[in-house]
Amino acid sequence: GQGSPSTSTVPATPTDPDASVLSGLVVQQADVGSTVNVRLLTGGNQVSGQPSLDLCNGMFPSESHRSARLQVVALDSQGNSLLSTEAVLYSSVDGSAQAFSELKAVAAKCPASPVVSPVGEPTVTTHFNAAPDADWPQTPTVDRLAFGFTTTDQSGQTQHSIAVYLRRGRALMGIYFSQPDSTQLTISGQTTIAGIVNVFATRLAQLPASTVNSR
Repeated sequence: GQGSPSTSTVPATPTDPDASVLSGLVVQQADVGSTVNVRLLTGGNQVSGQPSLDLCNGMFPSESHRSARLQVVALDSQGNSLLSTEAVLYSSVDGSAQAFSELKAVAAKCPASPVVSPVGEPTVTTHFNAAPDADWPQTPTVDRLAFGFTTTDQSGQTQHSIAVYLRRGRALMGIYFSQPDSTQLTISGQTTIAGIVNVFATRLAQLPASTVNSR
């Protein structure tokens, strides 16, 4: 950044020794072909000031236990987001377990009125639909939470989205489908939301146990 160098002894980016594994979890250029661009989101490899969980603009104290994060987005030729994937490491297994508990609790008590974001995102009203994953196959060792919901902003614009969270040990992934009702981007040959989620769940399942266990 600009200005005088910081004298703080705390690194701006938490240094998790396993942070490099995250790039193998998220969507990659090789997954999508040449007409789609995979890009790092602004601040996508930062933890500080970059929320991972924002369902229903809820409060997620588990965010403070993250030790590494990587979020990339697949864009079409017009620059529209087709799929965003985020991979996170927590300092311990307890951190990701807490994140899953918070996601369930926030969804269960999401009000039917607009909610102001605690992290500076737009105020939205969130309406949850039936969970989309009732008939999806399970990936052994990987826990999954899937949410289908419609958000309405203050100008009345609505958007249907699906957010899928995967967890194994201290690793967590978020897979965000911003156009779930359209034809999906083909990811590693998969064209359905369930199939695409399974690609990422399989990657999570293949991480070494030593990486995802608590340090």
